[in-house]
Parts: sequence; structure tokens; C-alpha cells
Amino acid sequence: MTDYQQRKYDIVIFGATGFTGALTAEYLVEVFDKSINWGLAGRSLAKLEKVRDRLADLDPSMKKLDLLIADSHQPETLDQVVSQTRVIISTVGPFAKYGTPLVESCIRQKTHYVDITGEYLWVKDIIDRFHEKARQEKVMIVPCCGFDSVPSDLGTFILANHIQDKHGLNLASVKASVMKLVGGASGGTIQSCLEMASQDTSNLMDPYILATRRGVDKAPITIFRKDYDFDGKWQAPFIMSAVNEKVVRRSWSIWADRGKPYGNLFTYKETQSFSFLPGLVYACLFYTVLPLTFLLVRTPMIGEKIKNLLPGSGYGPRDETRKLGGYEFQFVGTAEIEPYDEPVRARATIKGSRDPGYGDTCRMVVEAALSIIKSRNEIPGRDGGVLTPSTAFGQVLVDRLKADNKVVIEVEDM
Repeated sequence: MTDYQQRKYDIVIFGATGFTGALTAEYLVEVFDKSINWGLAGRSLAKLEKVRDRLADLDPSMKKLDLLIADSHQPETLDQVVSQTRVIISTVGPFAKYGTPLVESCIRQKTHYVDITGEYLWVKDIIDRFHEKARQEKVMIVPCCGFDSVPSDLGTFILANHIQDKHGLNLASVKASVMKLVGGASGGTIQSCLEMASQDTSNLMDPYILATRRGVDKAPITIFRKDYDFDGKWQAPFIMSAVNEKVVRRSWSIWADRGKPYGNLFTYKETQSFSFLPGLVYACLFYTVLPLTFLLVRTPMIGEKIKNLLPGSGYGPRDETRKLGGYEFQFVGTAEIEPYDEPVRARATIKGSRDPGYGDTCRMVVEAALSIIKSRNEIPGRDGGVLTPSTAFGQVLVDRLKADNKVVIEVEDM
């Protein structure tokens, strides 16, 4: 293990030859911060060279970018790479298959870690196995730093801060809705979803599976309904709420452990907005096709056939499709008040004009890593542990994401 301050690289992108990994590298080139020393890591030198050639088309200086060979199944190669860098960005999924050895290596080498997973059952596993050790070593292990679950986590975080700072009140509840969602899916994301579906899902309905304490939220059930807080749109289940809601509740519990609670009665619910007919069709499919798919994937012979038929890692939406992407989250927060007091409510908005999964996910995970490199003494998670985006980076990440005005993050009273 090398001394942290003497390490050669600030950031290494692990899994750079994958679809999202290569796009993450492109975003780091776009940032154009020449003070950052970084490299690419993966299993295949030939594939890494192809990615570097793509980057050199954007910036000729990338021809000299270092390439590092490491394999999740060979811990010694991981240690060799991880020991040379301050922060690892991991884009290798399914994380349940490939992620754990890298997390272990990061703790051994005292290297901070961020990733883009939405596999909350795997996140639960690394919390149980590594949180205390990561705290002892003051290593930040921060999963879910992409579209899963940065908007949900930061939207709730800024609402809680707004209501506490402006009104001196705690946050009683937040309801969030995805008002706009335009984007594609990659093979890696599809395979990660299938991998999670094939695992033991007995804890699927536990709203506090990732949290350090329990609150008052119940198991998630979304009734198809109209909500005038969200332009009178009909609310249906949001497919990513399964992970986002659990990450937000972990943040609630960690902030409470730190003596900065959102509120003792805090609840969080996330939906997606539709006009009536499309929403009704979507909700019906969500409650029929999705459970059936989970059942089939867990059937050994059928599950393997489904995985082989669907796209694998390396596949993703084309550049033209990604350019058409975008999203908008709205969050409505209600404060804890005394009976008969006037209600106190606020609305937060987070929106971007890139494909959420393969544009702004890359932005989010890179800016999370840069929050450590640039502002390590200012971020709230510097004491380490398996954290969430808001509990690791807090306002530092909010400010970094909106610095160039390409992501809108705002909050105001209603």
C-alpha cells in the first residue's frame, strides 16, 4: 500500500471498456481539468487501447493516458491498481458478480470508491460486511452515485436543509415524481436487473433494508392516482423507486445518527407522472409483467435463456438517441408543524438535458469522485463508511453538479 498523498493517480475508472465506463471517461475528458491525473483500468489491453483512441479524438493529449490491467477474479491485480489511486470509479456490473472484490481491495488499500450501481441487495451485502471496517479505515465506499440514486437523494437533502434553515422546522414527508424521463437502456443495466431478480428477494418489501434505524414508512404500494402537486398528472410506480427510496431512507438514518435528522416522522415516496391512458397501461404492465419476469428469471433453465437472449455488456443507446435524452424530478416536502399551524411546504426540482443513464449518470459519478479529490476536508462523509451520495458529499456535490448550469437544482417555498 502506497502513501495516500503520494499516489500516482487521483482517479482510476475501473471497467472503462464497458459502455458506461467509456462514456464516463469521455465526461472526465470534457471536464478538462489538467490538474487531475487519471487512468483507465480493465481486463483487456486491446479494448482499453480502443477507448483511449476514442478519447484522443476528443483531446489529443489523451494518447498518453495510462492503461492499467486488473481483473475482479484476481485480487492481486486489483490491489496493484487500487494502491496507486486516491479514488476508484467503478462502472462494472452486475455488481453482485463483479463488485465485491473491488470494494474489498479499496478497503485494504485505503482507497475511496464510488460506483453507479442500483443493485440494492448487493449494497445491503456490502453494508453488512464492510461498513464498520470502512469507518475504521476512514475509507468512503459510496454506491448509487449515478441516476440511481443521486437526484432522489440530493432532492430530499436540499428540501430538508431548506425547511430547516428557512423555517427552523423538521421535514415530515417528501413525495417525489419523475415528470420527464427520456433515455435508453444498456446491456449492462439489463443484466444487472436480471441478476438482482435472480437473487433472494425476501427482503424486497422492507423499506428500511439499507437504513441504520427504522422509521414510520410502510412497505411501498403505489395506487394509480391523480396528484395536483405534480400538474394534475396521474401517478404510477417508478421502476427505479425500489432502490431510490431505500437509499433516501439510509440517508435519513445516517443524518439522524450524526445528530442532523430530517425529522423523526420522515417518510419518502417516489412515483412517475403520466397522462391518464398511458399511465394506466404502464401501471397494469408494472403489476403483471414485472412480477412474472422476476419469477421466470429465478427459474434456472428459463432464467439463463432470458439472460442470453437479452443484450449484454457493451451494448447501449446510440449517440443520436442519447442526445435526445433528459429528465426532470420534482420533490414536494412538508414540514412537521403543530396542530392548527399553517402548513409549510417547499418544492425542489432537479433536471438535466442528457440521457439520464448514459449522460448525466457519467456526470454524477465523476463529480462525486471529484468531490473527494477537490474538497475532501469539506465533505460530510470524510470519516468513512458505506455511505449514500448526500451523506458522503452533501452540498459539495450539489454545487459541483449545477456549476455549469447544465443540471438545474433548485428549491423554493410553495
